Amino acid sequence: MPYFDPARGASLRTAFDALVADWPDVTATTMFGYPSYRADGTLFAVLVTDGVALTRLPDDRRDGLDGQFETGPFDAGGRTVTKWVQVTIDDVDELEPLRPFVAASYESALAE
Repeated sequence: MPYFDPARGASLRTAFDALVADWPDVTATTMFGYPSYRADGTLFAVLVTDGVALTRLPDDRRDGLDGQFETGPFDAGGRTVTKWVQVTIDDVDELEPLRPFVAASYESALAE
């Protein structure tokens, strides 16, 4: 089973693209079947069918994220990436409250 199902994840991808479309230096690519987003070449977010993985979220922002969303480590088919936090998204309307955390991951990526 793919980690990102294009049919089931289409609305999430469209909404996420709109969320980051105006941010400077953002490029969207596909890595290992995942829609992936880079800030000036550094990965800051990856979409899965039912969520978003933030790859550069600073540790000091993690508690706030965990308090508002269902989170866990990024799971790539049995390989767990504990540095990345995966956020479950049940409805695309949840992206707006997630925006500050996506922005924090983006800003950290720009700083690298």
